[in-house]
Amino acid sequence: MKKIRPSIFIAIFAILVFAGGYFTTIKGKKEVIKEKQEEYQTLQSKLRKTMAVVKRKEEANKKLQFVSKRWEQAKRMLPKESYIPELLGTLTKLSGTYEVEIEYFKPLSQHTREKYVEVPIEMKISGGYHEIGRFMAAVNNMERVVNIKGLKLKGKTGEKAEEEEYKISASFTLITYISKGGKIEG
Repeated sequence: MKKIRPSIFIAIFAILVFAGGYFTTIKGKKEVIKEKQEEYQTLQSKLRKTMAVVKRKEEANKKLQFVSKRWEQAKRMLPKESYIPELLGTLTKLSGTYEVEIEYFKPLSQHTREKYVEVPIEMKISGGYHEIGRFMAAVNNMERVVNIKGLKLKGKTGEKAEEEEYKISASFTLITYISKGGKIEG
């Protein structure tokens, strides 16, 4: 029988130790690594979903801000109270700007509709034809919703007609609106 050399014995022993270590340590670590990779993939998927939710939330917040601004504008256009003195002040400023004289201003009784209340105001103004037109356009462009109905234009007659050759008078009903359940002030 041949004698086994110690180097071969050491090599065989090393291979056995390595194989034993592989099957006991490294193989177990590979399974842990595989589990951690699967967990990582799951967390990565959850992160993507969460990021999508965050993005949608940011977009929703932007839309909410936009809608809130529009709501504030709408509340100014259709207030809960009529604010007749404030409306008269605005009309007076416009009449001064467009060189129109307000001759008559009388709030009439309100008309309740399904979702809003109409507050009619009988008015009579005088001025030049173009000035009245500009005044009407400015009234149309006011922040709050108003409507002009029954517009009647008349030329000046009598002694004043010669002095105010280019003046006419306009009578109409200005209708402003308030949201239902609002108050009439003034």
